[in-house]
Amino acid sequence: MKVNLDDHFSISKVVIGCMRMHEWNFDVEQRIEFVEWCIEQGITTFDHADIYGGNHQNEALFGEVLQKKPQLREKIEIITKCSICVPNNENPNIKTRYFNTGKEYIINQVNQSLENLKCEYVDLLLIHMHDLLVNPQELNETLNQLKEEGKVKFFGLSNHNPLEFDTLQKYIDVKFVTHQFMLNPLGIENYKNGTMTHCLREGIHPMFWSPLAGGRIFNPSNAFEENMKNVLEGIRQELQLEDIDEVVYRWLLKHSSDPIIVLGTGNRERIKRALDSLDGTQMTREQWYKILTEAGYELC
Repeated sequence: MKVNLDDHFSISKVVIGCMRMHEWNFDVEQRIEFVEWCIEQGITTFDHADIYGGNHQNEALFGEVLQKKPQLREKIEIITKCSICVPNNENPNIKTRYFNTGKEYIINQVNQSLENLKCEYVDLLLIHMHDLLVNPQELNETLNQLKEEGKVKFFGLSNHNPLEFDTLQKYIDVKFVTHQFMLNPLGIENYKNGTMTHCLREGIHPMFWSPLAGGRIFNPSNAFEENMKNVLEGIRQELQLEDIDEVVYRWLLKHSSDPIIVLGTGNRERIKRALDSLDGTQMTREQWYKILTEAGYELC
């Protein structure tokens, strides 16, 4: 199942997030087989960032797949992100985490992503975090250059609030076709701050990362998380579903913005349950609001 982000661009409703690909311990043949399996399931979109796995390292793991099977490139959509600078072994001169949307930096990061991914272009580039020192005019020049050079087809934002999104869009010639941010039953800040309503207003299909709260949905560490697990379990029983992750997927997908889920897993059973949630049993409004209010949203 595809979602149209633009008249000329669509991505799969379920996206494979590659942030933890280095932890899956797949060799290159297993990675190839996994990508081919995803395509067979209708999942054609893979989400990367320059910092995943270190300095472009997970992009390089994916690039090995495309180097061995270059014919897969035209069957998939590749997303990557940049703007976060982090101290690590590959960046010994960086002492403090910070954000950078300067032209030279963004151009260099995209070029490095393309080299590691073994691609001539990425389908979608997201500015990963809001840079408080951003120069909107400079960023506009940067994105226009990347588009004109054919290195990036489409653009979007990640982890920006509505004001930050609108401020950048005012100065940027290319239209941001999506907004990626965190949303799950343990983290509803983007309902509270108006980001979800902003997506509706602008006709944006949001992308939700960490839909299962990094596994805390299954393994609560405090009373709030334990209560949410119990709420999800109750609704799972009412809907006669296999696992509580299916409840979460249905909760996320019920919003009328027609959102996209980014799954950061190589677990095929979990991926299948997410796919089954696209057309399966739908929860009621009462069940949906039960989760929202238990998550801390105060209704008027």
